[in-house]
Amino acid sequence: MWRRLIVILLLMGLWPSWSYSAEVLVVPEGWITPAKGYFLTEQAGRDVLSALQSRREESEAWQSAYSDLRTEFLTTNEEMEQRLVNLEAAVNEEREAWRAEFRHSRGQNILWLLVAVGAGYAAGR
Repeated sequence: MWRRLIVILLLMGLWPSWSYSAEVLVVPEGWITPAKGYFLTEQAGRDVLSALQSRREESEAWQSAYSDLRTEFLTTNEEMEQRLVNLEAAVNEEREAWRAEFRHSRGQNILWLLVAVGAGYAAGR
């Protein structure tokens, strides 16, 4: 809440420095023009046109930057997905190797257990 209040007060304080000082005339019908409207002096018109052009250039720059970032993000996302698939495949391969080794060692352990039991049985007779 305090942040909003501070931001509003700052904006209110800065607002006069942002104001545009173009001379806009509101003329009634029949005064130099055939219709009622808003008219600018030549310098004000140039200023407005310059501001519109700079805004358009700025907007195009932002759109271009957004497009570049989006492309980079999508490329990075695809690379990360591929890396995760490769990692998952490597983990599964390692897991299968571990299981195969476990099965093999379990078979050998059972064989040695049978030999030891047989030797103990034979020695105990």
